[in-house]
Amino acid sequence: MERDLYKNTFTEEYVPDYLCPRCNKGLLRLNKDTLKSVETVDSKIYQRNEYSEFQDVQITFNCMFKCINDKCGEIVACTGHAGVDIDYDDFSQPNEYYTYYKPLFFYPNLKLITIPEDTPDNIKKLLNKSFELFFTSPSAAANLVRVSIEEILTNQGVEKINNLHRRIEKLPKKHESLKTKFFALKWLGNAGSHSGDSITDDDAMDAYELVEDLLLKIYSSKDDELNMLANKINTLKGPKK
Repeated sequence: MERDLYKNTFTEEYVPDYLCPRCNKGLLRLNKDTLKSVETVDSKIYQRNEYSEFQDVQITFNCMFKCINDKCGEIVACTGHAGVDIDYDDFSQPNEYYTYYKPLFFYPNLKLITIPEDTPDNIKKLLNKSFELFFTSPSAAANLVRVSIEEILTNQGVEKINNLHRRIEKLPKKHESLKTKFFALKWLGNAGSHSGDSITDDDAMDAYELVEDLLLKIYSSKDDELNMLANKINTLKGPKK
C-alpha cells in the first residue's frame, strides 16, 4: 500500500497518482478547470488582525479528476481544505507562495487496497464505506474494518456470538495461520471504537494492509491456481507438456 499517496497534500503542479476506483487500471488526473477554492468567512475575519500570517489562511476547495484510461474515463469528485505555504529556492531563500490541497472526500471513493472479486458483497460494501471515511476519520475507518472481519468470520461458518475474540478462536483449521492477523484487527478496531481520534492514518492503514492479506488468502483463487501449477510441474518433473 502506497501510504504517502493518501496522506500527502497536492498542488496544481503535483498531483499524486490516484488509481481509478472504477477500472482499477487508469490513473486519475486533475481537471484544473474544475478546481475551485474559497477562503472561509472566519479566515477572512481573522486575516484582518495585524498579527495574522499567511499560514493562518483557511480555504475550502472542490475539483474533479478524470481517469486517463480511454476505455473508462470515470469522473471522480473531490473536496477538502486547503492552505498557503511558501516555496524556497536552492539557497533557502523565500521564492513564491503556493496553495496546497488536502482531500477529505472522494466520490466515488478511492479503493485503498485490493479487494478480490469473489469477496462477498456485504464485506466489499463495508470496506468501501471505510475507504470513504478514511480521509476524515481514521477511527471510524478502522472500526468498519473490524466490522468487516466479523462478516468474514460469519462467511467462513463461525457462529455469531457477542465476543469477537472467541469467534476468532473458532476459525476453521484451514485458516489457523490467519488468527494472528484477525486478532490484530480486533485490537485496532476496538481502539477505533473506544478511543475517538487516537487512531492515526497509519493505524488505519495497518488495518487495511492486514485485512487485504486476509481477503487475498481467503477469497482469491490465485494461490490455489499457483499451487495447482506447482503440483503439476512437480508431478511431471519438468515443464508442462
